[in-house]
Amino acid sequence: MVSSRGTLRSGQGLPRCLGAVSGFLLKLIRESAGLTQVQLAERLGVDVASVQGWESGRRPLTALRAADLAWLRSRLVRYAAQPGLLAMLEDAIQADLVITHVVRAGGHPVTADEHPLGVAVHRRRLTNLITWPLTGLAPASLRDLVTARVRRGPVPDQPTLTQEERTRFFDHLLVTADTKPQDDTALAHRQAIYLLSFDTRADTADWLRTERRRTLRTAWRTDHVPSWVALRDSASGVAQGGDRDPLRAFLRHALTTDQLEQANLNYWAYWVGEIGNVQVDHKFIVRVDPRDWNGTRLLRHLVDRLDPGCGHAELRIHAVWALLLAHPGLLSSHSGLRSSVASAVEQMAADHDLSPEARRELSDIGYAVRLADR
Repeated sequence: MVSSRGTLRSGQGLPRCLGAVSGFLLKLIRESAGLTQVQLAERLGVDVASVQGWESGRRPLTALRAADLAWLRSRLVRYAAQPGLLAMLEDAIQADLVITHVVRAGGHPVTADEHPLGVAVHRRRLTNLITWPLTGLAPASLRDLVTARVRRGPVPDQPTLTQEERTRFFDHLLVTADTKPQDDTALAHRQAIYLLSFDTRADTADWLRTERRRTLRTAWRTDHVPSWVALRDSASGVAQGGDRDPLRAFLRHALTTDQLEQANLNYWAYWVGEIGNVQVDHKFIVRVDPRDWNGTRLLRHLVDRLDPGCGHAELRIHAVWALLLAHPGLLSSHSGLRSSVASAVEQMAADHDLSPEARRELSDIGYAVRLADR
């Protein structure tokens, strides 16, 4: 940590997984600035063992005080670290806190007010950092850096967890997800279920299928935000497994009012970072006016993921359709994005499994592109 004299010290005696993600990201930040561990240590005024400990996770950044982290980030900015990477460092530290808390709990339950998955609604970037050690798939913004790294010897090319840590992580998610959700536990329950989709164990896959089908039978309440979110998530999960009918039913029956359409758009917008403030529950989705956020990032996210045959295709088509209604000038002001939308419409037209409703919405999107081109 940073002492009163401005030197850095690090916490000790914590599990290795506590700093896996933030430590590896710090390594990428250092390398992006063209610094060796020795050079960074010299500039920070610490010993090389401290830098090595941060990067390996043995001396985790999560053990530093907020003021110490702010000082470290400011020094990295001075040494030409990429701003985008530094912006991710806070999320990487949060990812490590979630992972470590869950691993420590293992197969034991955690009370609602203490569960890290119930603190705030996760965004895509944070979730991708949490799952990085589990899947080996780096967040999209980091993949070029990870691929371009110069490796010397058998060094890891991603944050890692031991097999025991992975098992404890998923065991605790199952305990959390298998508890009947109440309003105060709904967020942790929902986010545990999402993360369980990255568990490769057959028993977990069976449990998820059963749980999603159960939710689809019992959660048809569109006037209760946690139920609506659970229904949307379950319909999406089942669609990803190849059965589109529940998702089509969701689109027909759970998006029947302007408020529900607004909720669906806000759900997407928060996920990709269009809505800036961190939310502690999902109630914001019925409060925020979609016109209060830009829409460009969300449109690009949706269009980039419109693939024929994808189980979520009709949900994404509908979101693009609703987004263009909420932001009618979006295509006119972004010619490059307009071209991407036109290409996606043409590509999706080849999906012969689309419902008639999805085809009509796809046609409307194509018409909006042609209008914007005039």
